[in-house]
Amino acid sequence: MKTAVLAVLTLVAALAGCATPGLGEPQAAASAASREAPPPGVLAPFSGIDRLDPKGPWSTWIFHPTKKPTRFSSVKVDGVRVVEAQSEQSISGLRHRVDVDPGERPILEWRWRVDRVLETANMRERHGDDSPVRVVLAFEGDVSSLPIKEQMFFERVKLLGGQDMPYATLMYVWCNASEAEAVTPNAHTSRVQKIVVESGAQGVGQWRSYRRDIVADYERAFGRKPGRLVAVGVMSDTDNTKLSARGWYGDIRLLTRAE
Repeated sequence: MKTAVLAVLTLVAALAGCATPGLGEPQAAASAASREAPPPGVLAPFSGIDRLDPKGPWSTWIFHPTKKPTRFSSVKVDGVRVVEAQSEQSISGLRHRVDVDPGERPILEWRWRVDRVLETANMRERHGDDSPVRVVLAFEGDVSSLPIKEQMFFERVKLLGGQDMPYATLMYVWCNASEAEAVTPNAHTSRVQKIVVESGAQGVGQWRSYRRDIVADYERAFGRKPGRLVAVGVMSDTDNTKLSARGWYGDIRLLTRAE
């Protein structure tokens, strides 16, 4: 089933601590936009964006109409353009559509920085599932192959939000309650898995860089090879813990193994 790629990440809102799915574009509009997708594997670099455009390549990702959105802006840090996220009891993100065979571009590189950890956050608990920074990947797959319980959950999400939920969502997160490299399923569904890449306060206030094999990480989280990667997002949320935090995202790149 072909996912509506512009809206593909929107419904993760229900799966990241919100009670209901967020608002997304109509299916027809998303399908039309998918025909104008950028070249495979190309993510617009934050370092080349002077001002964020809600309808640009990194489009606004609003999760819930009644929840305060996180503020995202393009700023210069050490002379380089990055995206700053200011989260104050809020939740939202930015999303970028892609159409990538993970086997051809299996390496994900990015860097981020935070000014604090969320002391009361806990990725394993529904009401503590917050993170000052996240990188989110959405994958295609055959939903009809999933257990009936999961298929019913997908149907409920579609009824609530009017859009198809991604077959699988993989998140890279900063968490203070789980050890690094822990894989934690979402409290609502096993189709959303989180990998902790930073744990605790060590590294706060510093740029942290990552190079991840998304094929290996997907196989570890979901037990099989991934389908096509259809969207990449960043997300900063403190709506459950009712705290405030700032995070910064540098360029995110999808690479071949040779790069």
